[in-house]
Amino acid sequence: MSQPEAPKQAFTRGELTAKAIRQAIVRIEKGRPKVVKPGRKLSIQSVAEEAGVSRATIHNNHPGLAERIREAGNKAARVQRNEKNTELKELRAKYRELRQEYIYTRELNQDMASEMATLVEENQRLRAIVENKKVVGFPSKKG
Repeated sequence: MSQPEAPKQAFTRGELTAKAIRQAIVRIEKGRPKVVKPGRKLSIQSVAEEAGVSRATIHNNHPGLAERIREAGNKAARVQRNEKNTELKELRAKYRELRQEYIYTRELNQDMASEMATLVEENQRLRAIVENKKVVGFPSKKG
C-alpha cells in the first residue's frame, strides 16, 4: 500500500511577493542581481526593481523587509564611513610624520647654509692672504 501524499501547500500572492523580495535582497547583497546593475547600492528602489514589485508594495505590505533593507543599507554606509575614517587617520598620521621630517630637513638646511656661509667667508679670507704680495709662503717639508 502506498502512503497518501501530503497536500501541497499553496502560497498566497503576498507570500510569493515576500519570497521574491527576500531573494532580491540576497542577490543584491551578494553582488549577483539579475535585473539591476551589479554593484548597485542596496536600497528599497533597487530591491523593488530586482523583485519586480513597486516600492509602495515593499513599504505598505512588507514593512519588516523594508526595515531590513534600510538597516542593511545603513550598515553598508557605516562600513564605508568607518573605512574612510580609518584611511583618514592613517593619512593624518603620515602627514604628521612628513611634517616632522620637513621641519627636521629645513633645520638641517639652515645649519648647512650657515656653515656654508662661514666656509665661504673663510675661503675669501685665505684667498686674500694668498693673493697679497707681502705674504711669503713657507715651503713644506716632504719627508
